[in-house]
Amino acid sequence: LNARYTFATYVVGSGTRLAHAASQSVSERPGGAYNPLFLYGGTGLGKTHLLHAIGNAVMERSPKRRVLYITGEAFTNEFILGIQQGAADAFRSRFRKIDVLLIDDIQFIADKERTQEEFFHTFNALYQLGKQIILSSDAAPTEIPDLEERLTSRFAAGMVARIERPCFETRVSIIKSKAALHGISLPDDVPAYIAAKVDTNIRELEGALTSLRTRAQLEGVPVDLALARRAVQGRQRLRHGHDVRDAQRGALGQQVGGGVRV
Repeated sequence: LNARYTFATYVVGSGTRLAHAASQSVSERPGGAYNPLFLYGGTGLGKTHLLHAIGNAVMERSPKRRVLYITGEAFTNEFILGIQQGAADAFRSRFRKIDVLLIDDIQFIADKERTQEEFFHTFNALYQLGKQIILSSDAAPTEIPDLEERLTSRFAAGMVARIERPCFETRVSIIKSKAALHGISLPDDVPAYIAAKVDTNIRELEGALTSLRTRAQLEGVPVDLALARRAVQGRQRLRHGHDVRDAQRGALGQQVGGGVRV
């Protein structure tokens, strides 16, 4: 678990209020009303932060509880390795003794038949013992392609909470919170400018703040609106360059692979 991701450092906005409240409730009474808890939303909106916050809160209240955070990809890889090494029973034993299981990006197991079957049995075993299961995904359970129906129904049977893109006011609060966390002093007009220009996700806001801090250190100047403009515009030019190169590579791939079945 990442100790930096706690409820205290999570900025709550209108688009995250339900997910935040449900996460806090689960951390206070694991295995209670919201089981499983399924959080979904786009990339960089704070799903991982909430999963870690739940785990950290549970460990703080009950240090003896067995809490495990893992990604869907890591779960899949460990399962494959267990099969290859003839240690499938050890794999099952490890995951079915957990008190609070947090799996990030659970959509990764979709279209992987044996992994889905293994997780289905793991889910049932934990659920029947009253253990807490928290999952995150980039889509709602019913919208994950190639996810088995029996898993879809189990994921949707608990609390499903969507995490939406932060509004302008929430973005301003996030920037101020992140700046304070890193000891960065910002004039009042800087958070508002960044929030107005970066409206995609929290990860992009953090990236803009990091660019701003780096420019201030390298140029030896205080943070002000002019510096913020240069930092944000520099990131936008860099992103545009990446998008153009990706489009060019995609066009080239279509030309090279045209008419070939893969």
